[in-house]
Amino acid sequence: MIRTKTLGLLGGVLAALLLSPVLAAEEAKPAPKPREGAKTDTKPRVVLIGAGEFADKQIKPRKHADADAKALYDLFTSKDYLGVEPDSIRLLLSKPDEKRKSIPATRQNILFAADWLAESKASELAVWVFIGEGGPLGEKSDRRCYFASDSVFKDRNKTAVAAADLDERFKKLKSRKFVAFLDIDFKGYTDKTVLDPSLGSSPYREFLGDDATDEHNFLPGRTIFLATNGLSVSLDLKEHGLMTYVLLAGLKGGADTEGYEPDGLVTVAELATYLNKEMPKLAKEHGQTDAEKDQRHFILGDRNSETPLTTNPTALAKARQRLEKLEKLILDKKLPEKLADEARKLLAQMPRLKAQQDLRKAYQQFVDGDLDLKKFESRREEIVAATKLDPDVADRFAKKVLEGTQLLLEDYVKKVNQGELVGWAIRGLYRRVNEKLPDELSDKLDEAKKMTEAQLKDLLVKARLHLGKREDLEGQKDVDLALQRMLANLDPYTTYVDPQTLEEFKKRTEGSFVGIGVSIRTDPKTGNLLVITPLMGSPAYNVGIRAGDLITQVTLETDRKGNKLDKPEVVPMKGINVNEAVKKITGKAGTKVKVTVERPGEDKPKEYELVRTKIETETVMGIRRKADDSWDYLVDPVNKVGYVRLSQFTRQSGKEMALAVAQMKKQGIKALVLDLRFNPGGLLTVAREITDMFVDDGLIVSIRPREGREEKLPGFSEGSSLNFPMACLVNGGSASGSEIVSAALQDHGRAVIVGERSYGKGSVQNVMPFAGGELKMTTASFWRPSGKNLNKASTKGRPEDEWGVSPDKGYEVKLDRKEEEDLEEVQRESEIIHPRGAQIKKTHPDFKDRQLDKALEYLHGQIKLADKVKSARKNADE
Repeated sequence: MIRTKTLGLLGGVLAALLLSPVLAAEEAKPAPKPREGAKTDTKPRVVLIGAGEFADKQIKPRKHADADAKALYDLFTSKDYLGVEPDSIRLLLSKPDEKRKSIPATRQNILFAADWLAESKASELAVWVFIGEGGPLGEKSDRRCYFASDSVFKDRNKTAVAAADLDERFKKLKSRKFVAFLDIDFKGYTDKTVLDPSLGSSPYREFLGDDATDEHNFLPGRTIFLATNGLSVSLDLKEHGLMTYVLLAGLKGGADTEGYEPDGLVTVAELATYLNKEMPKLAKEHGQTDAEKDQRHFILGDRNSETPLTTNPTALAKARQRLEKLEKLILDKKLPEKLADEARKLLAQMPRLKAQQDLRKAYQQFVDGDLDLKKFESRREEIVAATKLDPDVADRFAKKVLEGTQLLLEDYVKKVNQGELVGWAIRGLYRRVNEKLPDELSDKLDEAKKMTEAQLKDLLVKARLHLGKREDLEGQKDVDLALQRMLANLDPYTTYVDPQTLEEFKKRTEGSFVGIGVSIRTDPKTGNLLVITPLMGSPAYNVGIRAGDLITQVTLETDRKGNKLDKPEVVPMKGINVNEAVKKITGKAGTKVKVTVERPGEDKPKEYELVRTKIETETVMGIRRKADDSWDYLVDPVNKVGYVRLSQFTRQSGKEMALAVAQMKKQGIKALVLDLRFNPGGLLTVAREITDMFVDDGLIVSIRPREGREEKLPGFSEGSSLNFPMACLVNGGSASGSEIVSAALQDHGRAVIVGERSYGKGSVQNVMPFAGGELKMTTASFWRPSGKNLNKASTKGRPEDEWGVSPDKGYEVKLDRKEEEDLEEVQRESEIIHPRGAQIKKTHPDFKDRQLDKALEYLHGQIKLADKVKSARKNADE
């Protein structure tokens, strides 16, 4: 029993916020390395960066950045709200602030601060605030950077903080209570020659993290609040930016609105709700332009997190008084001991569930003297009875989870224990709904591995009945969560997609591969859509649309499903979001769309009527485009060395590769470079087909299920190209199918492997409908012809373990991060179809592909050796 009046409060979630110390700001001096903070399990860490002024005038100033960071610093350090101590906070500004002991917001200091924040423990609150400007790191628009006060725009790849720099640091972050507040404009520069940045397919992964599954979900407990999506400027109010203004009000108690009354805590979920209400309202009220009035904020990651951020001092006093009264009642034995922990938890923080809120009210009435113990216990029994779950619902839950375990027992690549799977499902479900597992259930789960299926079903039923009837588990959410948490303990590629997510995914991807075949982005000068490149053989290419064209207008006569509109819809493209533009341009195959195009150097715009079709992207590329836009496969025309880059293994890849090889043979190639760098894989049948083009008969790959006969996939001599030496390029982005090909080439001695060790995904996934969603399960593993392992997940993943494909001895060439990013950019640039006769400006004219150079060095040696042998034989014959 707790013996002190205040310890009931301090033992709850409130205590961590009220009493935990926080970090000391550094003296303002050049590039200081932050000091270590004291190590406690409840110590928050906060980093605030306000970069409002820059030495380089090409970077736009940010009006309120410094002031916003300082205001948030004052809030977080105030004893009324979070009470962060000086040794637990870092304030980085573009102008010095002696009062708050800020440090300069330089690149080095920002990275030091990120390193320090990344040391936060799993139980510690970690907060990252960045208010300032950003831009594209290079010509590849989805590589972003954050400008530091000492950044130079033209040298931003060296002087700015790359998103990859932060990603590298926050990969080490263990905190499951991480919150980032970003007010960033990635167009924060004046250079009009630079292409607009884009967010890429996985925006803000540097903060959200990656769970390493194929779905690339964010890591648990991570949330980002964004003033805009990052591609537009946030509205400035009189003293602060719009988001900071709302944050200050919300974190000071305005957001303490969960349930029927403030509870003294402002949580992530409450703050998200508050921003959703206040930001649009204030934007409409204060915005001067349509864009400002329509400003949209975004909340990514775990927006429903119950992690407390600050306290609400107005409600806190009342909460403290009640908790002190409660402790006295417990001490005087006026409340049964068995109800003490429940009472503390409910009175310390407002619960989300309606029944628990009703129960909290009953406890309040009891503590306040409005209910005597007998009436309270009667009221409590009524509330608890209403949450009693129908046993049939619990039985359905148990059967469906066991059905999932049966699939894993039969087909999963490794032997699994049904009891352990059930244990993962139950423990994961309870963690997901933030409920403590009862001691009785916990003890039984410890013995689950030895239980029969009937006993496991009984355990699942009891676990579900204990959680009761509640809105967050209605429908089949209980099954969805249990399956997801269970599978999360297996390999990264075994996952379950619930019905709702699956349906949303299908809606998002409907028609995504049906369109006119152009790659587009916003033009920084005109605001219209800039054509980066048409895709080879697409409708856009066939009618003559080319790179550099501006799409100014789209005219629609049908909706996305092909239904005829009452009248044509004319959509100007100026200022439109690229994603919205894509929705207008794409649609049902066979339907028509008109696009109006302006071309530099031509006076009048052109209108093209195009028929949408399924777009087949090129996967087999050469070293450069020819004048007719086809690929040139000769990297060294003098020595007749061919080059083929394979980006993935699609149904068309085998046919494309066969045509490329046939063309090179006609040109009399003497050697070939096969580039599989950044190739994530694809269809096994195609990987086997392409391997068979270059090896003699013999084993290509083995597929080993956990049980049953190993399947061996051989190659055949007929049609194989064996009369020239090969070099195969791989790196850490080469996975699955590309590893099957490169491993077979290496084991058969057909090619030398050059570059860096591959990814190590040597596993087979089977996708099946289940519980209304989809279950994707790893069912087997790939093995090299030599019998060696390919799958990293089957090992401990150490460098010395056997997995993946490593370069041959003497042919390992490691690229640093910048070289790797430049390589991707150069590859992407080579795919652009430029207008005929246009002068092509290379993004990286000085880039040296050291891996390709190493491959060519090997092949030149082989060609010389072959010439010597041929000459010697000729002399011998004479």
